[in-house]
Amino acid sequence: MPVQKYRSVSEMPAPPNAPGDRLAERIRALWNRAFLLSPPDFVRGVTRFKSIDEADAARTSNTVERMRRAAARSTATRS
Repeated sequence: MPVQKYRSVSEMPAPPNAPGDRLAERIRALWNRAFLLSPPDFVRGVTRFKSIDEADAARTSNTVERMRRAAARSTATRS
């Protein structure tokens, strides 16, 4: 996709407008697809960490685990 540069905002084309009902439908479809591809992974309650490093490590391991599950789902649907 080419990148276009503009000297001012007045040179930019107007954003595409979608009618109100159609816009809500498109947003709903986008969110549904996002949740199917990567369902939310919420842990109930509050998790306390002794340090920011410990919280970062937990967040990183959670992210890696979600990526592994997504990859497993992806390969399972291709088969």
